[in-house]
Amino acid sequence: TPALDKLLNRLSAAKSFAFDLETTSINAMSAEMVGISLSPAPGEAYYIPVGHVGWGQVEQLPVKQVIDQLRAPLEDASLAKLAHNGKYDMTVLAEYGVTVNNLSFDTMVAAYLLSEKSLGLKALAFNKLGIEMTPITALIGSGAKQISMSLVEVNRAADYACADADITGQLTELLKTELHQRGLWQLFSEVEMPLVPVLIHMERNGVALDTDLLRQMSHRLGEQLLKLEAEIYNNAGHQFNINSPQQLSSVLFQELKLPSARKT
Repeated sequence: TPALDKLLNRLSAAKSFAFDLETTSINAMSAEMVGISLSPAPGEAYYIPVGHVGWGQVEQLPVKQVIDQLRAPLEDASLAKLAHNGKYDMTVLAEYGVTVNNLSFDTMVAAYLLSEKSLGLKALAFNKLGIEMTPITALIGSGAKQISMSLVEVNRAADYACADADITGQLTELLKTELHQRGLWQLFSEVEMPLVPVLIHMERNGVALDTDLLRQMSHRLGEQLLKLEAEIYNNAGHQFNINSPQQLSSVLFQELKLPSARKT
């Protein structure tokens, strides 16, 4: 569509852009995309709805079409990406066949390194920028009455999602300065950020386990434990519950007369 083509040109012209997904679940591996927001500059953000359902929703582009067209800027390694908890968004996109390249800044990771008390985007926006953002519960509710983001009206979701992407971009510059000032930039840029795609790969593919070896180790350790228990009972002269601190203390200090450590 002309509007989407215009947005793609805007993203390609920018040196970086912040992005954020709205989905149906906090579980990235099973979440379905409801929409994506993108912010190429402070105060400028766009929302593309793809999965809002229910009566009265506006017409939306097919998720496949949107994914296919956004693939180029998202996978373009020359375009820096900004996100808050980017590992989640990148995992969701990976399930749609998109590999996000060059995630250069994650505001949640930065906040963690800076020892912020709260790592949530809303709390950071308030504490760092003095901006009070709309909480997600204002859209989907909470508890037994909570609804899926897919049931939220597109216009309300758009305002919420665009604010998320915009604030992520605004926080980036502020937190980047703090990281440099506190001597944490090298750790952030050379260790923490390169680790994000590694963790995504591990979580999506799992870790191979040699179950036969683990079974053998368990059997071997079990035999060693039985042998140690027998030696303990032999030294004590009778059996007792080794896992009981009271019985163990009685055997060690009353029966065997071992010297007790001074209490502090």
